[in-house]
Amino acid sequence: MRRPLLLIFIIILILGFFITLGKELDNINSDIDITISGVVKDKKEKDKYTQYIIDGYLINDYKRKYDVKIGQIVKVEGNLKDLDKLCFDDFDYGRYIKSCGYKGLINSNYFKVIGENKFYTYIGKFKIYMRDTFRYLYKDSSNFINSCLLGIKDDLTEEESEMFSRTGTSHVIAISGLHTGIICVLIAYIIRGINKIYKLCILIAIMFLYSIMVGFSHSIIRAIFFVIIMYLAVFLFKKRDGITTLSLIASVLIINNPYTMYNISFQLSFLATLSILYFNKIIIKKLKFNIISMTIAANILTMPIVYYVFGGIALLSILGNIVIIPFIGIIMNLSIFSILLFEINLNITKVIVYINKNLINMVYYILDKLSKIEIGYIQVENPNIIYVIIYYVLIFSYMIYKEIKTMKEQENEIQGYCL
Repeated sequence: MRRPLLLIFIIILILGFFITLGKELDNINSDIDITISGVVKDKKEKDKYTQYIIDGYLINDYKRKYDVKIGQIVKVEGNLKDLDKLCFDDFDYGRYIKSCGYKGLINSNYFKVIGENKFYTYIGKFKIYMRDTFRYLYKDSSNFINSCLLGIKDDLTEEESEMFSRTGTSHVIAISGLHTGIICVLIAYIIRGINKIYKLCILIAIMFLYSIMVGFSHSIIRAIFFVIIMYLAVFLFKKRDGITTLSLIASVLIINNPYTMYNISFQLSFLATLSILYFNKIIIKKLKFNIISMTIAANILTMPIVYYVFGGIALLSILGNIVIIPFIGIIMNLSIFSILLFEINLNITKVIVYINKNLINMVYYILDKLSKIEIGYIQVENPNIIYVIIYYVLIFSYMIYKEIKTMKEQENEIQGYCL
């Protein structure tokens, strides 16, 4: 068989569906009081509350009486919510929490600091330093930079989020393979010339620390493991197959947490990567422009999800991506250089910031104009799941047909060679 891991992934996906079907999300029948303790691994400031990640739980602090910091070991008392009852309209928030890998959701009443984890303290301080330095250097433009590099999207305004949504470029403000790929290329360039195994070890170490700093989301895990496995393939002089690598990573994620399959971020991340790996090589033969072909390819398998979940289709996504993709690498690299040089040479930093801010303003100006074109975005009031099912049946039938055809051609070539 050509790609056995892809078949294994499909089997795991089906088994995961039946395992989770009708199963309770947790073992409690109603909200209960609970006490936990652990390291504060992340902290996010929301409009009405502060959210922490502690001991695998999401902790919401609505009172905001305590100034808890990343890296502190704390004792938390609060109310553990019944995930099965956390449904709002058509959105199953309980299942979403489970799909992100969290044990549950606690509304806190009391915090007590009982210790400190130095590793997470340094990671947290470095993240805050980067966030605040970008805010100081770039002012309003820091919202975009912090979302791209640090995964901090809370600072983005509603107008900014809508602009990216209507132009089909929302993937740019959520850390994914695009961003980790750019960072990996930069690291590989800086440490070029050293031994391959040392380069791989340095790359793995830096990307591991980076993933802790920005949060272990599905898209980040997939992207980082994808890059590492592909680098390992190069190191071991093996033939690289992106779809096999993607299938392996997705299988591991679902085995670890079957509810992962319900996570929209996982669905879009997996389908976009699969779509690019499969269709881009077909489309680029016709169009010859990689940015356009990759955008079209990514949309082939993700468009039905976006249509059904978000109730809209961005018709101008190709134009939007043509505008932003060529510059995202430049903007990210200039942002990194500006923060590295900030403490060394302020004059050079000011020049880099000036260039970078103008690039961001230019991209924002064009995307804003595109987002205001009425026919550029189709709003769907009541998305129909039947259309989504029919679409995927047709597309996957085509992909299976092409796979079988390729396997037969390869088999005939081998037989002809043997004869």
